Amino acid sequence: MGDAEIRNAELHRKLLDRAGKWKERGIGLLILAALMWGYVAWQLLMPSGAFSGGGGCYGLLFEKHTYGDGSVARCAVERPWPRLLGVLGLSVPVSIVGAVLYTKGSVSMLLSHHAMALTGGRR
Repeated sequence: MGDAEIRNAELHRKLLDRAGKWKERGIGLLILAALMWGYVAWQLLMPSGAFSGGGGCYGLLFEKHTYGDGSVARCAVERPWPRLLGVLGLSVPVSIVGAVLYTKGSVSMLLSHHAMALTGGRR
């Protein structure tokens, strides 16, 4: 193996390492976004105080928010809507950045392998 081939193999390895790190960071951010979505779904589906024994309110998707006379139910007023919308809004850029990083890493790996296959390891 000549010096040029060793240098090319080293560059290829460094590129693959960097691309692997991009993919790992992207996967981490996508998992974080999925956890955020899971938290919002949990809050919408589970009754308040489901595990503490208190509450008595149905999940947000299943409760009546107003009575027949127009007054608002106690449970609807006590729910953390701003927090839920904030978590949901924050999950959007997190998932976009995660998808971009994952795609960047995957494409970099594929292009590096393709270039090495076309050149036979030579530049």
